[in-house]
Amino acid sequence: MMRMTSWLGTLAVIAFCIAAGTIYRSSKLKGNTGSKPTHVTLIGASIGQGWQLADWPTRAPAPGFTAEAIAAWQFDKTEAVEETLMRPATKFRLTRTYLKSIFQPPPKADIVILKECSAYFPGNLEVYKDSIRKWVRQIQAGKLPVMLATVVPVTRARAAQAPGKQESLLEYNRWVRGYAREQGMPVLDLEAAMREEGEGSYLRESFDIGDGTHLNRAAYAVLDTVLNTTLRAALCGITPVAGCDVEPERAAR
Repeated sequence: MMRMTSWLGTLAVIAFCIAAGTIYRSSKLKGNTGSKPTHVTLIGASIGQGWQLADWPTRAPAPGFTAEAIAAWQFDKTEAVEETLMRPATKFRLTRTYLKSIFQPPPKADIVILKECSAYFPGNLEVYKDSIRKWVRQIQAGKLPVMLATVVPVTRARAAQAPGKQESLLEYNRWVRGYAREQGMPVLDLEAAMREEGEGSYLRESFDIGDGTHLNRAAYAVLDTVLNTTLRAALCGITPVAGCDVEPERAAR
């Protein structure tokens, strides 16, 4: 009987929190009548986490933007895409994080960036392509712009340790650029920003933390600028943002 009473008490607290959070969230939304920054949501893994995107608008600087990286530690980003499209609602989970989200709901995305990592290569490229197409359709059905990112390459030494990795991810990147061009979507070309000159398109060793895969702060400083430039070129012709300095007619080309 005592155990049942304890469970009923817990459920009552949760129910109260959900109800209170719903009222709080509703009042916040009604009170938000002013303009808000463009929120960028990148769905990726380790490189996305290392980027520390929450601080990017200050570092870049990129006034008019807020940003975050949602971690999905496998190629399949289905769950992360679905949860992004639910916002500001969240999937129910009996965790402190969920209860916190009731009072501090996650921000709705204004643009979604889909990014994959070199860890998933070599892999089944046809499955990868079908997955990207599916997620793009889902996000567009949610009335959100989509940006595809190319995969950051690996260094020459890392590629030698994993035959087929570099070649496979470069083939995927070529497909990403072509598919995005066909669909009229912008591309965040991380490969182009991070690769060394010459044959092979390997990651520059000066951007490597030492494992041939992950990026150092010098690399992220370059990517800060690339993200800023790419976003403004993509969004200025669609939804003007604060500090937009790209002509709409140029951005639409």
